[in-house]
Amino acid sequence: MRSEIGRRALLILGFMMVLAGCGFHLRGNVSFPEAYRTAFVENNGPAYSRDSVEFYLKRQLGSELRFVNNREDADLIIDIDEGYDTRVTASSLNGERRSYTTDIFAQIKVTDSQGGIILPASRFTRSRDFSIDEKEPLAKTTAEAAIRRDLADDLSRVFIRRLIAVMKAKQ
Repeated sequence: MRSEIGRRALLILGFMMVLAGCGFHLRGNVSFPEAYRTAFVENNGPAYSRDSVEFYLKRQLGSELRFVNNREDADLIIDIDEGYDTRVTASSLNGERRSYTTDIFAQIKVTDSQGGIILPASRFTRSRDFSIDEKEPLAKTTAEAAIRRDLADDLSRVFIRRLIAVMKAKQ
């Protein structure tokens, strides 16, 4: 019994050493330079919609940045122009729609309080395919809403990673 516990501990220790040796590490928290503590988000969509990139951006950066309501009070200005599109990708012989693709796209630009460009206008896109059973009348609406939220969350994470990489490169 005791040798089995020791063997497992040794195995776990060996696995951790291999992971550490290959350079693996968790992402950890996002950290911004000291000069950037407040942010203002300009968005063409509804600010508090759970489908918006702004919602997930504020949720993920809320511990690092304080979001303000006035552009003049912000160290960072994030301009987001986002949109969604859902299109039919397959239909049955009867003409009933069965498969869809939902796309989210956002043009995002980040400037500082003096108007200096931190991240030039960049286009971010994500898409996902989904199928529905035409016998379920609310299936498309429910699935599409869930996918939009998931895509907005994913797109905001990709944007944050890009922004952090650009900021680190400029330091």
